[in-house]
Amino acid sequence: MAAVTIIIYSQFLLITMYIGFSMGVAPVISYNYGSRNHVRLKRIFRICIGFILLCSVTLFAVSIPGGQYISRIFAGQEANVFEITRYGFSIFSFSFLFCGFNIFASAMFTALSNGKISAIISFLRTLVFITAGLLVLPVFLNVTGIWLAVPLAELLALIVSAALILRYRTHYQYL
Repeated sequence: MAAVTIIIYSQFLLITMYIGFSMGVAPVISYNYGSRNHVRLKRIFRICIGFILLCSVTLFAVSIPGGQYISRIFAGQEANVFEITRYGFSIFSFSFLFCGFNIFASAMFTALSNGKISAIISFLRTLVFITAGLLVLPVFLNVTGIWLAVPLAELLALIVSAALILRYRTHYQYL
């Protein structure tokens, strides 16, 4: 339980960049959509996707070797908790490749006044997919399944987010 708590706290600290960026760019997206400036909206969308991609790869690349240092901050030198957390972080870090895109997609749909789609993305990534993963994966993969639940939930949410972005691209004209 201590290892899971450490990783969840670490996740929250590390993804605040995605949340802050997405909330910060939302008014810009909303303004350009409202003013029907589709050229600028497309440009902003491309810049945002590029920024999220760059941040996601960077955060993942830093979190793989840095997971042990983050684990040590919270767990100290207590060998058992540290080792469990370090191992869990090495798997959990894959979620950083996907979560930024999902957070941005949800915020973007909110900015476009489509709270329903935004809520669907958030609900799936934070409750449905994680719960399903926590119920199913440990049955087959034991403790590793617990660590895989969040990365798998984010990956599934990424598939949904991408499908919704493609589905609504002509309606909102951001692509």
